[in-house]
Amino acid sequence: PEGTPILIRPEGFDLISGKFYIAKHRDGETTFKQYVNDGGVEYLAPLNAAFKLVELDEDWSIIGRVVDAKITGL
Repeated sequence: PEGTPILIRPEGFDLISGKFYIAKHRDGETTFKQYVNDGGVEYLAPLNAAFKLVELDEDWSIIGRVVDAKITGL
């Protein structure tokens, strides 16, 4: 859910399809998305269906892997 605190590993991680990452666009935009490797084509998939799938290209860099989330209020 929005506002959920997440713990990020900023280095020493592998890209694994289906895991969640922080990505940064060359224009400065930073986003939290799921990494998908489908037949050798890499994508950033949003958790919110209102946003579109983004092809991972040279404009994007993966800057961290999500290693934990703390959902509060349960």
